[in-house]
Amino acid sequence: MKRLSEMLQQEIELEIFDGTSLNEISRTYSIGKSTLYYHYKKLKGKKTKPILIDFKSESDLGEFLGIFAGDGSFYMDKKSYHYSVRIFIGAYEREYADYLIERFNAWFNKQPRIYKRDFNGKPSVIIIEYYSKDLYALLKGHLSWKGKKSYTVGLKKFGLANKGFNLGFLRGLFDTDGSIYRPKRRVSLASVSKVLIEQANQILIQNCGLRPKVFIYKKEGCADLYTLTLHGTNAKRFIELVKPGNPNKRQWSSLVKTGASQPEEGALNPGSNLGCRTFNS
Repeated sequence: MKRLSEMLQQEIELEIFDGTSLNEISRTYSIGKSTLYYHYKKLKGKKTKPILIDFKSESDLGEFLGIFAGDGSFYMDKKSYHYSVRIFIGAYEREYADYLIERFNAWFNKQPRIYKRDFNGKPSVIIIEYYSKDLYALLKGHLSWKGKKSYTVGLKKFGLANKGFNLGFLRGLFDTDGSIYRPKRRVSLASVSKVLIEQANQILIQNCGLRPKVFIYKKEGCADLYTLTLHGTNAKRFIELVKPGNPNKRQWSSLVKTGASQPEEGALNPGSNLGCRTFNS
């Protein structure tokens, strides 16, 4: 960080006390905003309200970790030392985005930043974002991955003793990376992380008493897609135990509607003609 002369520090402090914006001070004195923010904090405290992590239960903590494992990313700006944690939700899932915003406000005592990105002129994704080193530390304390997160993410200290936490983790995963295929009364959970799907499989077997089918879908030029599927009464039991928060995946009644076949909501259709094999093959 650039060191300022005593006289220049006094001038900047006067500007800050007068309410001059950091952008204007930066332009006037040719000083980086990260340096100015350091002096701002000394005078007036932190400019932005920090989050206050307040999960109401182990299940809530597990759900947030599952959400991030499924559809989250983080970024650290080395210049400003801002830690950005983002969740990406399809623009068509506005109700789920509203659910997350409500949950995040309760968990972190702060409204997240919310914005959209377009593709070909149409809304494509809703982004829910926090700037927080504490939130980044929480995620790194519970999840692990190497390189690109999507391919290797999993729980750092995986265990089966805490059923509430594990069911919350499954809820977050299913809300983001799960799908419902109504004609076959089937629920699926898919990820390119083998570790993540193996952990979810153990939770389903040991904590839920369910026996999902496990497949690997292979396609040339693409990462292997690891998929868990449950059918009929097993799928119904899964919904009852996990209690999805995503409105598109919350009601079991949506699985028993009759009518023409529909594509799965939220994931690859397992009926596609990709080669597949089980973990044991």
